[in-house]
Amino acid sequence: MEIVKVTEHHIDDVLKLQQEVYDNLEDKEMLETIPRDLMLEILSNDYSVGVFINDELKALRAFYIPKVGEADHLADDAGVSQEDTIYSEITFIDESLRGYNLQLKMGRVLLEKLREDKRFKYLIGTVMPKNLASLKNTLNLGLKIVNTKIKYGNKRRHILFLDLEKELTYHGEPIKIKYDDIDWMLQYGKDYIGVKFEDEYITYYKK
Repeated sequence: MEIVKVTEHHIDDVLKLQQEVYDNLEDKEMLETIPRDLMLEILSNDYSVGVFINDELKALRAFYIPKVGEADHLADDAGVSQEDTIYSEITFIDESLRGYNLQLKMGRVLLEKLREDKRFKYLIGTVMPKNLASLKNTLNLGLKIVNTKIKYGNKRRHILFLDLEKELTYHGEPIKIKYDDIDWMLQYGKDYIGVKFEDEYITYYKK
């Protein structure tokens, strides 16, 4: 199963896959759909890969270069420079390809390109706390939870962060917080780093 580059020329395939994935979600809050104009911008950034089966797009992962100064910039949530930040933006996987760990595999391809290009210092993304599969994959890619906030109107999101140049530092003894204890995360999450998810618990360290 080959992971290949996806560009703005595949826009119709990407929007079709996005709609199919969205339609199949029981909880629509798990996916913030992206309009055509923004999707074209994402695909033109040169950080999109996917899997085609019989010439049909069945999986996509893309990073996005946000504009400096745009509203709700994730760099502000992580306390880093906007100019040096790229987002882990979207992952769409058709139901027929579930179980192949494609989110992580595509993420590793894009992360390798990021490290080779050396254009950015920080990779930041958001994950809905109830989307456990995506949370596991994002942590396995090397990102850490650095905050949990209300984003995109009224949606709860973990802010996950990777410094491409150095390791994050954290202190003290670990504490384990159950993944659905959102009240704790919203109140104290900014002071902790979530490093691992296992057996329904997230392991946190003090920043």
